[in-house]
Amino acid sequence: MAGMDRRAFMRAVGRAGVATWTLGALPPWAHAAAVPAELIERNAWPEHLETTLGALGRSWITRNDRFFVRSHLPPPTIDLDRYRLEVSGLVRKPLSLTLDELKSLPGTEATCTLECAGNGRALFALPNTSGTQWERGAVGNATWGGFKLPFLLRRAEVLPEAKHVWFEAADVGTLPQVPPFLRSLPLEKSMDDVVLAHSMNGEPLPRLHGAPLRAIVPGWFGMASTKWLTRLRVEAAPSDNHFMAKGYHYNYPGEDPAQAPPVETLRVKSMITRPLEGGREAIGRVRVQGLAWAGPAGVRLVETSIDKGKTWKPAGFMGDTAAAAWRMWATEFEIKSPARVTVMARATDGKGESQPVEARANAAGYGNNSIHVVRFRVA
Repeated sequence: MAGMDRRAFMRAVGRAGVATWTLGALPPWAHAAAVPAELIERNAWPEHLETTLGALGRSWITRNDRFFVRSHLPPPTIDLDRYRLEVSGLVRKPLSLTLDELKSLPGTEATCTLECAGNGRALFALPNTSGTQWERGAVGNATWGGFKLPFLLRRAEVLPEAKHVWFEAADVGTLPQVPPFLRSLPLEKSMDDVVLAHSMNGEPLPRLHGAPLRAIVPGWFGMASTKWLTRLRVEAAPSDNHFMAKGYHYNYPGEDPAQAPPVETLRVKSMITRPLEGGREAIGRVRVQGLAWAGPAGVRLVETSIDKGKTWKPAGFMGDTAAAAWRMWATEFEIKSPARVTVMARATDGKGESQPVEARANAAGYGNNSIHVVRFRVA
């Protein structure tokens, strides 16, 4: 940034996009210019960027430069020429593969919705909740290109005593006492549908989204989809890393933290992307639309209500679909005179579980899938 004035900086951002820049390295005046209008900066370093609901509602696929950004530690700088992915631990044939070798493996694509486990944290009725104060936009849907993790594990010949896969990454803390970010998955899930991705929506994976290689874990909250992968360790036990043993648990008030269940699969959820809160619609047929997603059971139904939940009207699904992706939905209401309208939306998954009016609050603010309520005017 040395010697770069505002005009030159704006030209550079326009060419490269926000994902190229490290916001923590920018002068204060440049932060607003570097973040696109449809992203909300929740934290400057490391970058935490939330997508606006208006942007999310425009299409089934979320553009790379509008996809929310969440990092636990500062994004690393990786030398692609020296990069290797190691596969070690309880395997007969340890592997060490270059990026070119990884890209030569049989390819696959998976359209998958990723949601930060803390999405909706700021909306919990708690006096104090640690963590980034996300509202509703820490979620996105993209097509991830790469190869299937089971293919790599079979090539390494996993031993019978193996039960878990540890995902090690290149990002590290700026202080020695900060633990590295490390997650593990049960071997059963790792051998199911996990993808190791090196592209996003047909383009090379952006740095802020985990380049050169990241895991994509369908149906689980985003923290499981480790970015900047460097090593897969196959082990008999789950990781004892801070972000597994202590972080990402539903610690409910009044209950024993040692028994707190882990944050894993997505909770069924919907959000309204039209009308927006405080918006204005014309008298007549008012269109209400949004997005809905769930864990492995998928979304079965979306319903809406304009009478505070006394009656519910099914919405119709529209557009594309994929097993681990959200569904777009829409419905209409006839509003014949000027009014202030409150609309609610709730989704139900394939197992029959529906969104609650208010999700149960927990100390870290995880998994908020409360029914979305939007107030607007008809005039």
